[in-house]
Amino acid sequence: MKVHKKWDPLLFLALPLLAYSLVVFLPIFFSVFYSFMSWTGISRMRFIGLDNFKRMFSDNVLFTVLMNSLRFTIAGTILQIGGGLVLAILVLQLKRGQNLTRVLLFTPVVISSMAMSQTFRQLLSINPDGVLNSVLGFIGLAHLKVAFLADMNLTLWVVAAVDSYRFCGLYLVIFYAAFIAIDTEIIEAATIDGAKGWQLYTYIRLPIIRGIIVSSTILVVTGTLKAFDTPFILTNGGPGSSSELLALYMYKTAFNSMEFGYASALSLLVVFLCVSSFTIINKLTKQYD
Repeated sequence: MKVHKKWDPLLFLALPLLAYSLVVFLPIFFSVFYSFMSWTGISRMRFIGLDNFKRMFSDNVLFTVLMNSLRFTIAGTILQIGGGLVLAILVLQLKRGQNLTRVLLFTPVVISSMAMSQTFRQLLSINPDGVLNSVLGFIGLAHLKVAFLADMNLTLWVVAAVDSYRFCGLYLVIFYAAFIAIDTEIIEAATIDGAKGWQLYTYIRLPIIRGIIVSSTILVVTGTLKAFDTPFILTNGGPGSSSELLALYMYKTAFNSMEFGYASALSLLVVFLCVSSFTIINKLTKQYD
């Protein structure tokens, strides 16, 4: 009977572990295997050792893509975490309609990336004029029209803003839930001691939910490093490579250039960057515990 009880948890975990292995560990194994090969997807695989990894150091496009991904990650983290915190604080101040406001702000999270990106393409287009540029022309400010999705200096930031707009509501809900979970006695004690307004957030609420902020930051950083759908639909990485991110470059390498070996090596680079980011953020935040 004791033996039976001992194995019960393993029996219940067997199926989920099998499913997780098939969708996570098996693809990772094949990515590692293919990264040592030269393969077009239909040709005979040829072992080339570390050549795919050596190629990364001489790939000028990859350097541009990595810089784009770094800027995109920084912008996304600031907009999503900062925007989520600001919105959560503002919603907390509402006397009525908190539930409706949260639902409206969360709506972009559940809208498909295709619908969201196509909507913004219509809003930001310049040839023909999108909604925003049309409004500028209508009110006599045609000279302020901007090629939001065609300006090499602007496109990456626009894509980051659109992607952040989509997910900002998610972190609003997370931070809102964290704020309302704080013991009211702590807030009351701080209020009695003279804390009010922003002091309550600066010295009480924000330090208490610090762990939630750190966890959310890790989610945002790893998510933006893997971002694909928004830049793919909005700009396809253009103009040139100005808004091309690592996941999009990996996709093009595999399915446009038919270089599955090099694309597999790039996928391992994505994994390495995500794990490194998690480790760095974790160590930096533990220094202040």
